[in-house]
Amino acid sequence: MEERFLYHIWDEGHLITHPKCNSGKLLKILYQGQYNTGRGPDFKNAVIEIDGKQQRGDIEIHLKTSDWQAHNHHEDLFYNQVILHVVLKHNSTYSYTILENGNAVEILTLEHQLSDDILKLTINQKIPSSPAVYCDLLSAIDNDRLAAILHRAGIRRFESKIKRFNTALSLSSFDQIFYEGMFEALGYSKNKLNTLQLAQSLPLSLLKGFLQEGLSVQDLCSIYLMASGLLEKASKALSLEQQLIIHDTWEKQAYTAKRFDIDWQLFRIRPQNHPIKRIIYISSIIHNTLEKGLFRSFMSNCHTNSAIYKSFRKSFVAHKNPIGNEMMTLGKSIQDNIYLNIFLPVLCLWHRRIEGVDAAVMDAYRNFKPLQANYITRFMERYLSASQIKLANSKAIYQQGLLDIYHHWCSWHLCAECLLRNK
Repeated sequence: MEERFLYHIWDEGHLITHPKCNSGKLLKILYQGQYNTGRGPDFKNAVIEIDGKQQRGDIEIHLKTSDWQAHNHHEDLFYNQVILHVVLKHNSTYSYTILENGNAVEILTLEHQLSDDILKLTINQKIPSSPAVYCDLLSAIDNDRLAAILHRAGIRRFESKIKRFNTALSLSSFDQIFYEGMFEALGYSKNKLNTLQLAQSLPLSLLKGFLQEGLSVQDLCSIYLMASGLLEKASKALSLEQQLIIHDTWEKQAYTAKRFDIDWQLFRIRPQNHPIKRIIYISSIIHNTLEKGLFRSFMSNCHTNSAIYKSFRKSFVAHKNPIGNEMMTLGKSIQDNIYLNIFLPVLCLWHRRIEGVDAAVMDAYRNFKPLQANYITRFMERYLSASQIKLANSKAIYQQGLLDIYHHWCSWHLCAECLLRNK
């Protein structure tokens, strides 16, 4: 089934008489909204009732719940008026979708709430066009102005992450949101939603219960690899001896027999970036921190700007492979990615909630070194001179600023709005 088919379902109201949101609340559609052919959510100006409370706003429709993040709507201001996220299949543990501004909205899963005859229909989809070339905001300006623009955009992106973590925290805990963020980062772009699904399917609260019953690190490793189906799809990444250890441990452990439907993308994955190697390594860290708490273990001694990064890196020491004798660690680039995009926003949120101050964390973010360039920052470099490129790649906050501008405006060709907002 294609996504445009879901537009027809929503527009024509091909649902059961009394549909319910994932939270269990009763949904009543008073007006489905106007189909949107421009930027933003799929239907505008809809009117619905959720448990008798009327709401007016936008409707966004996807095949899967995780498409919200896959399409970068969680970083897009234009989706902050969404009042209902409609999906065919729900593949998240959360009953709500978190917007860019940190608000949480209801999710309606269509899979078991469709009228009987609707599955007979099909509709094709369209491919979006490519972006423009010249940038009125970034091209031909001096470095001081560029630094100011990127700094402000970088702070805006950081605050957006904090808002989303803050909303997730209302549905979870500091340990769990950090755990999910770490696992998402382990998957890189190809498998980030898959590793996130694994963390959501095996939450820390469940693993802590297993620990009290005697869970070993080898048990945990086998649960991750077998329940996710990863070993079955990537057996060649390990030796036959290691495969046998995992299979044997999985059969003997008495904690869970659940299997999760995870669509791993393993084509042309570099050996050092393979999710199976990263999950084996992270199993040791998760197991070692279950009793004390994952986030608390990482934030120990994070009291000053200079101590935050050093303390974080100490948590990624070399661990013995739970299914072998070799020592394992995580690459520095992925550690830095977790530090900048996951740990610092969560740590900042913790300081604001517990201590009311975040100066040390914000300083750590503002002064952090650049990450490796990705396809978006390289794309944005086409608008910059050689000296500007050097400036943009001198700090992580400037790179984050480029990402913020790209996701909010460049990807939608909103040059006039971008210029007005950022100048």
